[in-house]
Amino acid sequence: MSLLPFRCHPLLKPRVWGGQKLLGWGKSLPESDPRLWGESWELADLPEDIHDGRSIIRDGPLAGQTFRDAMDQHPQMLMGDLPRSPHGGFPLLVKLLDAQRNLSVQVHPTAEFAANHPGAYKKDEAWLILDAEPDSTLYTGLAEGVTPAELHAAAQRGQDLEPLLHAVPAVPGTCHVLPSGTCHALGGGIMVAEFQTPSDTTYRIWDWGREGREMHLDQALACMSPGRAAAPQTTPANADGLDISIVAHTPAFVLRTLRTSDQRILRCPPSDRPEIWLLLEGEMQCESMSWKKGDTVFFPAVRDVQIEVTAGSRWVHCHIPFGQERLA
Repeated sequence: MSLLPFRCHPLLKPRVWGGQKLLGWGKSLPESDPRLWGESWELADLPEDIHDGRSIIRDGPLAGQTFRDAMDQHPQMLMGDLPRSPHGGFPLLVKLLDAQRNLSVQVHPTAEFAANHPGAYKKDEAWLILDAEPDSTLYTGLAEGVTPAELHAAAQRGQDLEPLLHAVPAVPGTCHVLPSGTCHALGGGIMVAEFQTPSDTTYRIWDWGREGREMHLDQALACMSPGRAAAPQTTPANADGLDISIVAHTPAFVLRTLRTSDQRILRCPPSDRPEIWLLLEGEMQCESMSWKKGDTVFFPAVRDVQIEVTAGSRWVHCHIPFGQERLA
């Protein structure tokens, strides 16, 4: 017996920096709700103390169950030999982010900080830039020569922190890997796919003059490293007519982008571990299911399916490498 791939219902999150661009990625935003929508959690299995942090399966015989319940009932079929996260869940969180305005300057807990602070969870993440307005910017660490203590002191004085940050242009197709402890901010006018370890713990340092949101200066200082994200790297390849680029290779996940110029059928045989696909362009068909731009699909470890892919399709392929056991 094997399981078909499936999607989960998106968990939509209002954010002060959000907008309406998730509509263009297949998300049904509430028409009667005037809030700004910043995040669509595509696949989530966060700790129980995080509100609305567990996905509900949308397709197939498991539809209606939480992803966690399905894992508990079918651990080998869904997970294979993949270890769970330290809190017993799926070890990745996948999101789409619509940043119409700058996100706060922030930092996420390191493993050492989380180990000594209940309720804090480590967060390593990667931003794959899907779309970006001209001159939009990412902030991926501290500027040359700036220390965490200097940034903390400037934030306490209410100083403009932008000159103290390392800024890089947002270029569609590039991927930026941000280890936990890296001071960062996603600039306005950018759409990203975010792959991360399962956490929603954020310590804000500065909010670009917006008022009303809590800052966490001391916690941020305790977590912050002086480093910055490495420059994006892409390893291109071609296999059987597929253009493949490795865009992120971390201990927690490996991300590839794939593109096909012709219509084709891809076979997905059983594996030791699950995979996640995020469709960026084109369409896919799997038995009675159809997937389109913006769909995130979970492939159980025990599967044996064929996927019909239209010409010009492009998608992200995510898997968790062997060695991930060391992260638990």
